[in-house]
Amino acid sequence: MFNESRLLEKVAYGSEYGHRYKTEIKALRSGVERRNAEWERPLGRYSVLFKNLDYADHQIVVAAHHACMGALIGFRFKDASDFEAERELIGFGSGNSESYQLVKKYLFGAFSYQRKIVKPVIGRVTIFVDGNPVAHSIDYTTGLVQLSADNGAEITWSGEFDVPVRFEDDEIGFSIDNRHQRMPVLNGNVELLEIRL
Repeated sequence: MFNESRLLEKVAYGSEYGHRYKTEIKALRSGVERRNAEWERPLGRYSVLFKNLDYADHQIVVAAHHACMGALIGFRFKDASDFEAERELIGFGSGNSESYQLVKKYLFGAFSYQRKIVKPVIGRVTIFVDGNPVAHSIDYTTGLVQLSADNGAEITWSGEFDVPVRFEDDEIGFSIDNRHQRMPVLNGNVELLEIRL
């Protein structure tokens, strides 16, 4: 189950964003390592600090936790450390109407990783054919784009995307650290894990 809603963006300084791969490492007697990738794709992990939330925003976060039944149902989250793509190549035209998956490529020297983008942000995606913006149809729940382009034409995209996540725990907690106009001001950390779709 997945909820296409995005969690409240009012995160505070001190929030932590990251991702992890899973690699099996075995050291031989000679000291040489044998390394095998157990995951071909990383998973994000986020420690989100909601600090000095007014009562109304606090209720939004609590409502999300209840509606998702804790860790049961996934939802969208904006990873402030990586949420944009700029002129990313997604394919070449065939002369017919085709589907293209949004992706983002990460390069380091001779090595690269291509990330599948499955949660583009509504209204924040532009598709280009040979550098020119074109009309297209996009499924914002999968990142699949449908369009027709001349044979061999370069198809790229720019825009924003979310990450599919879930609450790490079935429990959530906040502390009342202040008051403003007779209403509590709340602070809390929310742990989130990326999920595979």
